[in-house]
Amino acid sequence: MYNLLTTYAIDVFSPIAKWTALGVVLSLVLIGGIIFFAKRQIFSKFLKIAFFALLIFLLALGLTGLIMEIGKSFDPYYVAENYMDRKAVTTYLFIPIACFFALLIITAIACFIANKKSTERAKKTFTIMGIIDLIALITVGILLAVYFDKVKEWYPNLNQTVLYISSVLVIAVIITLAFLLNRNNQPIDTKCLSLAGVTVAMSFGLSYVKIFEMPQGGSITLFSLLPIMIFSYIYGTKKGVFVCFIYGVLQAIQDPWIIHPAQFLLDYPVAFSAIGLSGAFASIKKLEKFPQVSFLLGGILSASLRFLSHVLSGVFAFASTYAGGTDSWLYSLAYNSFVFIDMAIVLAIGVIVFSSKAFLNEMKKTTLK
Repeated sequence: MYNLLTTYAIDVFSPIAKWTALGVVLSLVLIGGIIFFAKRQIFSKFLKIAFFALLIFLLALGLTGLIMEIGKSFDPYYVAENYMDRKAVTTYLFIPIACFFALLIITAIACFIANKKSTERAKKTFTIMGIIDLIALITVGILLAVYFDKVKEWYPNLNQTVLYISSVLVIAVIITLAFLLNRNNQPIDTKCLSLAGVTVAMSFGLSYVKIFEMPQGGSITLFSLLPIMIFSYIYGTKKGVFVCFIYGVLQAIQDPWIIHPAQFLLDYPVAFSAIGLSGAFASIKKLEKFPQVSFLLGGILSASLRFLSHVLSGVFAFASTYAGGTDSWLYSLAYNSFVFIDMAIVLAIGVIVFSSKAFLNEMKKTTLK
């Protein structure tokens, strides 16, 4: 009875969401297979209907899970159980993060309206709102630092200086690669914003379908990264890194295991920003006839940088508490190896998707318009 009273809604929802999503995906695949062999002439129409049905389902799944996660994080019992100051949590975490996401939504709406008038106005609007968003993000980071200043008492052996240096270096590497490897100069138009929202929603919904969950954060999911990787492939690394950064912040809300601001950056926004480099090889002419190979190479690059980010967090934030007698580097390398299993599933499905002529034709239509 005590377990039932203290069980949070999200803990009950997660396994239901997992098996329901698996059932929906498998049903669509099965129905699609039957239609493909029985009535191939309507298969294209089925794919469009199936896509929108899956999108609506995953959007509902993600929003429901997100609301439940927020409810759990600010539940009085949860706050007390995790030795958190409820007032401080609300002031330094909940309100700033909520305002930041509201600002992102306003940015998207403003860019959408500006794009209706002219592309030039859309660019100016995006630049201005982007600067405001950046200032807001820095403010959120400062407030996080203030809140987690007490972390020194909880984790006395945590190496804060190296954590900050590591996060800055990884951020610099990802941003540099995003600009150097970007070969896509498509404007940020209505279609770009729409696809960004759709892919983030789909990835977030799929992230609730967890095949295996790690004890101190991290999980292997049902190809949840594939939609945002496809966005990065279509629109390039610069836009991809930004969209994946937003996805990383959502992941922090969904599955929070945060003990320090720099660790938060390394394990969530920065680690998932690396996924935005999936489109690094999309425009290489020698690989034009082999999109599967360019997608595969981009996936390996992004997974490697995500792995590096998690490893640095593990070594300098978690190892002193959880590694026991194991060498901190060995502990972190072994623990975070789940990243490659998760990415292997994504790449296997991705190669199949990028082998589809129908998908490639739709992708070309998107890039040409």
